[in-house]
Amino acid sequence: MKCIYCNSLLTVKNGYSEKGVQRYKCNDCKKRFCEKGIFARMRFPKEVITNALFLRLYPLSTRNVKRVLRKLNYIKVSHVSIYNWVLKFARHLCKFANIFPLRFTNLWHVDEKFIKVRRANKKRKKEFAYLWIVSDSKNNVLATHVSFARDIVNAKIVLQKAKQRTGFIPEILVSDGLQSYKKAVKKIFGKKTRHVIAHFKAKNVIHKGKWYKLSNNRAESINRFYALWLHVCKGFKRLDNANLWIEFFTVNYNYLIPRGEKEEVKVEWKKVPMLIKNVS
Repeated sequence: MKCIYCNSLLTVKNGYSEKGVQRYKCNDCKKRFCEKGIFARMRFPKEVITNALFLRLYPLSTRNVKRVLRKLNYIKVSHVSIYNWVLKFARHLCKFANIFPLRFTNLWHVDEKFIKVRRANKKRKKEFAYLWIVSDSKNNVLATHVSFARDIVNAKIVLQKAKQRTGFIPEILVSDGLQSYKKAVKKIFGKKTRHVIAHFKAKNVIHKGKWYKLSNNRAESINRFYALWLHVCKGFKRLDNANLWIEFFTVNYNYLIPRGEKEEVKVEWKKVPMLIKNVS
């Protein structure tokens, strides 16, 4: 049995709970846990929680997920509980990137869009933040970042995230006309990456003897995919929660949502509960 806190295998049985659930103790971190793992001390069964997370993969609000669960499972669940489940288990779903690495291409796209996030300073009427998204030519999302400022500092952050995620730098990076990308690309990727500025209209580029017809329409299409999810959220209350929810959506987009003509998924949902338990 693997420890749910430090992932150590040096665990021993440590009695039973009042309900007869096997308990374990880790000899490394000295903490105790039960065989239910991260689903321990939850009021609702594991099946109800996983069903709620599955429904939230699609553009359904937490209130609509609550109504579907009540209709199908005849279980009354609060929309606040569903919100808290997403915040708790999204951190474990984000670890899928380490278990199932994707094959990214050398052609990247970066773009940003407005999302609604409440500011700590209530005197400022504008409650908008910027969602930065880096994707490749196969519609895989490499990195995301949410910030209040649209400057070179946050451009560097999202590009650095993409570099750490993939382990290499792209040959070509396509962006819009935001000036912050110019210095950010030179700082993070160096001179080996060619920065191409292209909007909706395709631009002909010859790079290393190959002809490319580049535009940023691919990034805009991914932005519309996020917009479907964000439409039912009606904004976020905090910046850290916004980043966590966006990471949750990114994992769903890369691994769990059917895409392409064959409607294939990279990870079957029936394997998710066991994977969550193992990577926790």
